[in-house]
Amino acid sequence: MNKKNLEELLNYAISTGADFAEIYIEDSTETSYRVLDSKLDSILTSNSRGIGVRISKNEEVYYASTNIITKKKIKELIKSIIANINGISDRTVKLSRKNSSYPKILKSHKDFSIDLKKEKLLEYDTVARKQSKLITQVSASFIEIDKNYTIANSNGKYISSGQTLTRVIAVVYAERNGQKARQLTYEGAAKGYEILDDIDFVSEITETAKKAVEKLDAKDFKGGLLPVVINNGFGAVIFHEACGHGLEATSVSTKSSVFSNDLGKKVASEKVTLIDDGTIEGCWGSNIFDDEGEKTKKNILIENGILKSYLVDSLNSNKMSHISNGCGRRENYQYAPTSRMSNTYLAPGNDKIEDMIKSIKLGVYCEQMSGGVVEPSTGEFNFAVETAWLIENGKISHRIKGITLIGNSKEILKNVEMVSSDLKLQSGFCGSKSGMIPVTVGEPTIKVSSILVGGKE
Repeated sequence: MNKKNLEELLNYAISTGADFAEIYIEDSTETSYRVLDSKLDSILTSNSRGIGVRISKNEEVYYASTNIITKKKIKELIKSIIANINGISDRTVKLSRKNSSYPKILKSHKDFSIDLKKEKLLEYDTVARKQSKLITQVSASFIEIDKNYTIANSNGKYISSGQTLTRVIAVVYAERNGQKARQLTYEGAAKGYEILDDIDFVSEITETAKKAVEKLDAKDFKGGLLPVVINNGFGAVIFHEACGHGLEATSVSTKSSVFSNDLGKKVASEKVTLIDDGTIEGCWGSNIFDDEGEKTKKNILIENGILKSYLVDSLNSNKMSHISNGCGRRENYQYAPTSRMSNTYLAPGNDKIEDMIKSIKLGVYCEQMSGGVVEPSTGEFNFAVETAWLIENGKISHRIKGITLIGNSKEILKNVEMVSSDLKLQSGFCGSKSGMIPVTVGEPTIKVSSILVGGKE
C-alpha cells in the first residue's frame, strides 16, 4: 500500500467529519519448536496479515479489520464505519515522509537452522533429566515472533517498523510415590538467537530440575497475615497486576481505577519507584514505536511513593488532558490499540536481603510467583506463588506449597518496607482490552511488612 493510496483512504475516512483516522497494516509470523519426551515433538507456525482501520468522532471510536489488503476492500471497510458519522469535512490529509526504523538483530530466526534449534532443545532435555531419577518429563521450547507494521493517520504520521522476539521455555516434572511437582523457567528478549549468547540456559534448567525434585518435599502451611520477602524478577507480576493495570488510561479515563484521582498524591512507601520503559534495547516488551506510531518512552509512574504519571495512549490523552506517552499497544491488526504496559519494574534500593530475612520471626519467602488477578476499580488482588519457603526466627526453614498472596493494591504499595539492589527483568504476556501482548516485569528482592498469605493446614 503506497503513500498516495493511504492518503486517499485517510481523506475518505475523515470526509464525513471524523476527528481522527488511522490505518494499521501488519504482517507477522509466530513459530514454536518443542521437544517433549526427548524428541522433537512439534513445529507450529501461524501467520497474521491484515489491516485495521480506526476512526473517531468526539469520544466515539469505531474500529474494523480485514485480512484482505486491497484498496477496494479497505475502502469498503471505511465506508461501513463512516456511515456512523454524519457531517462533512474539507480537511486534507498529507502524510509526512515515511519514518522507517527497525531494531538490529544479530542472529535472525531464519539464519538459525532447525537442526541447531533441535540440538539445543535436546541438550536442555538431557541436562534436566541428569539431575535426578525422579524427573519424569521435560518440555523445552523456542518461540519466535517476527512482526512488521506500517501506521498512517490523519495527523500526517507515517511510520514503518518491526519487532523480533525470541523466547526459550522449559518445564520440568518430577514424581515420587504418586506425589507430583513441576517447575518452570524461561527467558525472552526482543532479539534473535543472540539471546542464547546472553544467558546460561543450561544452568537455569539445571536449577529448575533440582527445584522440581525439592518441591516433592514441600509442606502445607496454614498462612495468615504475615511479612513476606518476594524474590527478584517475576515477583514484580504483583505490581504489574495490582498496580500497573490501575495506572493505564484504559481504566483511569473512565474513573474505574482505584488510582483515578491520585495524581500527585502519596500512594506508596518512599521505597517505591515504579517505572515503565519501552525503550530498553533488546528487552522483551520494548519497541521503537508503539502501535499508534508514537516513539516509546521511559515513564516514571511512581517516584518515592508519589504518583507522577499514568500510561496514556493518544486517544485517551484528550479525555484526560494528559500527554500521550508512547504506550498505545495491541496484539495484532484485529485489535484497536489502547494504553498498555511495556517493561514495568520497581527501581532498585540499598537494603540487604539477609537483613530482610533476619528481620522476620515468622513469614514467607516467595521464590517464584505465578499468575494472578486484580480488580482495577477496587485494587483487590489474588496471586499464586509457584515456589516458596517458610521463614522462622530470621532464617529460611523449609519449602512450603499451596501459597497465595491476597490483598489490595494500595495496601501492598504502602507496605513495601525494604528494597534490595538485585534488579532482574523477566518476560511474560499480558492480556487486556487490546489483546495479548509481550511485556516485561521486574523488581529487586523486596520485603512487604504485612500481607494476607493464603494456604492450608
